[in-house]
Amino acid sequence: MPRRLSLALLAVLFPLAVPGAQVISDEYRVKAAYLYNFVRYVEWLEPVKAPLTICVAGQNPFGTVLEDLVRNERVRGIPLRTEVVPGPVDECNVIFTPRTSNVQAYLKAVAGTPTLTVGESKGFIDQGGLINFVLDHGNVRFEINRSGAERAGLRISSRLLQLARLVEPGVEEP
Repeated sequence: MPRRLSLALLAVLFPLAVPGAQVISDEYRVKAAYLYNFVRYVEWLEPVKAPLTICVAGQNPFGTVLEDLVRNERVRGIPLRTEVVPGPVDECNVIFTPRTSNVQAYLKAVAGTPTLTVGESKGFIDQGGLINFVLDHGNVRFEINRSGAERAGLRISSRLLQLARLVEPGVEEP
């Protein structure tokens, strides 16, 4: 077996061999990468106090993947950090609400603030969320509520908008 292949296999199997190690699905690895990149392609119109914080609401489906991605990273000179928040707060710049969280409570807590809200629940945009992950034939895609982002004081890069499905709350898809 070539050395490179055996190292790749070892990297995949290693978490299984360590007692107590958390195995994170590919879906949440992709979502973590998207969250990191959303921060790079969204501009807060009000100055952001350092560090720029990406919060995960309630139960953390990322393990350490998201934390590892943002460790020692900066966006526009501002350091990034992650935090798991057990209840609704309004101190996050980005908040990811897993489907297992009380989505409505977290959205209510940040209403009217410049917070990028990201979810993965059906109806997330209709509840006031800004970016929603959707699975499309097993691939992670996302939809964006552009007008909601503008009202929240966020400017989303055209490069990110090109990759998204743009939706408006209350508007049914054809």
